[in-house]
Amino acid sequence: MFRRLSVLLALALPLFSLASETAMADELPAYTPDSNAERADVPDAYQWNLGKLFDDDAAWKAAADALPASIEGLAEYQGKLADGPTLLACLDRYVELHSEVNKVTLYSNLQITTDSGDDAVQARNQQALAVLNQFMGAASFVRNEILTLSEKDMGKAFKKAPALLQRHGGYIEGLRRRQHTMLSPDAERVLSLAGDNLWAEIDLNEIPAPVETAFGALLDDIPWPMVHDEAGAEVQLNLSNYGKFRRSTDRAVRAEAVAAMMATLNQYQHVFAATLAGQAQFSVFLAQSRGYDTALEAYLDKDDLEPAVYNNLISTVNANLEPLHRYISLRKKLQGYDAIYLHDMYVPIVEGVDQEIPFEQAQAMLIEALAPMGPEYVEVLTKGLDPANGWLDLYPSNQKRSGAFSASTYGVEPYVMMNYQDSMNDMSTLAHEYGHAMHSYLSMENQGYMDYRYVPFLAEIASTANEVLVEEHLLAQVTDPRVKASLLADRLAGMRGTIYRQALFAEFELQLHTWVEEGTPITATLITDTYGGLVQKYYGPDYALGEHDAMEWAYIPHFYWKYYVFTYATGLSSGISIAQKVRESEADRDAYLGMLKAGCSAPPLEILKGAGVDLTTPEPIEAALKRFDATVTELEALLEKIEAADAAEQAVEGAEDK
Repeated sequence: MFRRLSVLLALALPLFSLASETAMADELPAYTPDSNAERADVPDAYQWNLGKLFDDDAAWKAAADALPASIEGLAEYQGKLADGPTLLACLDRYVELHSEVNKVTLYSNLQITTDSGDDAVQARNQQALAVLNQFMGAASFVRNEILTLSEKDMGKAFKKAPALLQRHGGYIEGLRRRQHTMLSPDAERVLSLAGDNLWAEIDLNEIPAPVETAFGALLDDIPWPMVHDEAGAEVQLNLSNYGKFRRSTDRAVRAEAVAAMMATLNQYQHVFAATLAGQAQFSVFLAQSRGYDTALEAYLDKDDLEPAVYNNLISTVNANLEPLHRYISLRKKLQGYDAIYLHDMYVPIVEGVDQEIPFEQAQAMLIEALAPMGPEYVEVLTKGLDPANGWLDLYPSNQKRSGAFSASTYGVEPYVMMNYQDSMNDMSTLAHEYGHAMHSYLSMENQGYMDYRYVPFLAEIASTANEVLVEEHLLAQVTDPRVKASLLADRLAGMRGTIYRQALFAEFELQLHTWVEEGTPITATLITDTYGGLVQKYYGPDYALGEHDAMEWAYIPHFYWKYYVFTYATGLSSGISIAQKVRESEADRDAYLGMLKAGCSAPPLEILKGAGVDLTTPEPIEAALKRFDATVTELEALLEKIEAADAAEQAVEGAEDK
């Protein structure tokens, strides 16, 4: 039996150059993260600078109030787009409005994610949503008329206005690729008013769809229970601190927090089920309205992908579940439990890994670990990580949404939201989100407005490649076997969460939409039983479900993002391959930077192949899962070696005592 290891991550810290930490730390006020703090208590230095979008709320309101009239002005072009110069003028104006609407929606959405309880913020969010809906409706004729032009007429338009091809050729080609899904003008108007997101050309993730808004409001309004911390004090559970309690080294604390969260979700199971089913029904409605057989086909075709890519992920992962079962068995052995539960999955498998890593230290680690990306990348990264430059909203507060994300709009440096609480996991999340931010920054710097937004399929590659580079940097410098064991364990936890767990989510999401497409009534019991069954299948015989653990599905926002979660799994599989290439060759590094700069200027599979990864085959996913399996074997052997060394040391000490 392996004994549980106590590892101080601090042993690894002297291996890092902390020059960046020293330079920045002098400028930052001292602050201890507190998820129950008021936002006003978090120093301004750690809040993002929305002034890059609008000087203040009054300036935002002036812009939002002016937009409806400007949007109505698009109508002057309606019915005239067969003429090349008119089409050029219309698209120039469309791009200008598109950008203005994006800025208005991004500003309000960033505010509501950090202060969801403020009525004024809620009002701005609703006004932004109204502006967005108006723009989508008013601009729908642009797409419709471009799609109804014959090839001959399109050619004439390009000939009469040569700048049309240069400035908007990629956008026009992208539209006409899906010309077969075009409906009658009346049908298009109805779908536009309904919130059709299969043809949406604005950053819809920056303002949630109505069903997702209802889901978020439900989570915000639920009265979460009190739980106990490690000192036995009663504290308020919320969405921000749930993750911290879930990974507590005190099993009683994490078990209570998970049980309280899941039992509370269970009380609202029918509302959550109706909300999620409504989202799936809406997605299927949109897909079938446009002639697709399935929502999967529709949402992947939106990004120029085939369902085979999605199905390949699920089938490949299902064929390689044994390494995950081995991991759960190892976790069970190391933790000394009869079975592993949800509340055991986030505590480090090697005790003591999750030591405090203050933000300033994480800054220095990331800058050094990502040095293989080259000086251009590191220079921008260093700027973005400095809170003084306004990219970052760092610490949690009581009205701030949980989790982390990166958001951007053209011409404005990206924004990164964190709920940083000084953990190893938080540092990894920071690396992840800055992968997104750097991808957005580089694509904006190298592409025009309509070609800079990379599709979701590519979105998670830069983020996960960053995580892999940080992990490999740590492992390369470690000589202490106990620290190496902790980092290998952390690798397994990351791959478990990003490949296996997200593939499970993808399989669940596919089943949810399949029920709708087959006419199966969707109930809370059906959803919960199915989700629980998938969890049991993926994690194997040494994993057990608590009374309400299968309710986990109810608070996962990604299920409202329509076939997005699979990109985490394909992203890490690609990121593992790319990180290795970047470390080995400047040519491969430059090829990868080319991918980050490409935006959506070419089909996504073509862009990814340019970076040396082909996800039309199982090989990248299989290679990643073989790496997972090999890491389980390496960790088992390392722990046995440590155990044997400890036993020999104890034997010597015992002999000396005699």
